[in-house]
Amino acid sequence: MVLLLGKSDLAYAIQQQLAQPCVIVGRPAYDFALKADCDRVIMDHNPTVVINTVAVNQNHDAWETLTTNFVSAVYLTLGFYNQMQQGHIINVSSTSTYWVSYPDIPTERLCYNLSKEALSQFGRHFNRKIVDSDRQVTVSTIELGSFPSRFNGHQGRMPIERAASVIVDCIKNPRTAVSLIE
Repeated sequence: MVLLLGKSDLAYAIQQQLAQPCVIVGRPAYDFALKADCDRVIMDHNPTVVINTVAVNQNHDAWETLTTNFVSAVYLTLGFYNQMQQGHIINVSSTSTYWVSYPDIPTERLCYNLSKEALSQFGRHFNRKIVDSDRQVTVSTIELGSFPSRFNGHQGRMPIERAASVIVDCIKNPRTAVSLIE
């Protein structure tokens, strides 16, 4: 079973492209800014693939942005990794990791970019940690460029179907890191 975290447009686009059963979870049942809800989603599900599409954008304050986009993603990755003996965990990051700050960047945008940079760095470091593990669990980080969705007011150049297809391809052909800039 594939567990899609976040009721995002991307999660629904991924679900449409997968030929296997999927469950999509998110608000209001699970608020990923809350540790108790992260614990509950880990206890409630036993997936073979976890795809984390959860994110809040620069319209949220620094606490919610950093907690949701980074802290909960790391916590969920660790929780599912410890629960799984085999499978795949995919965290969706952003190509904003390539230009985290610039002169006069709005603080909210800086916090969003920083949260995604931290998530991508976590993926790199976690994969170094588990390289010799006996578990057959792949952990992937996929950095996507902007695609139209509710998240960004339907702005972006890359078709959402393209973004979803990269994630589906990563399930079929596991890699630890993928970046797609369009």
